[in-house]
Amino acid sequence: MIKICRDCGRELPLGEFYKHKEMLDGHLNKCKQCVKTRVTRHRIENLDQIRAYDRERGKLEHRIINNVKTTQRRRMEVEGYNAAHMAVARAVGKGELIKPTRCQICTRESRVEAHHADYSKPLDVLWVCVVCHRNIHKNINKIAKLG
Repeated sequence: MIKICRDCGRELPLGEFYKHKEMLDGHLNKCKQCVKTRVTRHRIENLDQIRAYDRERGKLEHRIINNVKTTQRRRMEVEGYNAAHMAVARAVGKGELIKPTRCQICTRESRVEAHHADYSKPLDVLWVCVVCHRNIHKNINKIAKLG
């Protein structure tokens, strides 16, 4: 089935439109590419408000509980995770390991996290921003699922 995008006017297969149960055909009237463009533009234009909203949302009780559960699960499932995490924290506290202010992947100045490629080498870390760290783990998980 073909549908015309309300924004760009292109005729595209239905798979190129997000599902939307309130629309007559069950799909949004704007194609995925137009929606992504609009959302990206909105985020860039309102970045400060969006970051403030995200910070407040992170303080919600159910989100804090979920983060704690995730961390606890990771500590139990991943051998060496907690020991490596604590070793880095101690080394940074003692000044033996210097925590930079820039991500070693995208070079943006932001809060950085220590990424361990191998938990048996606790002080061998890559300092990355939250976004790059998430992307590293997404790719690791994709590879694990394929292999």
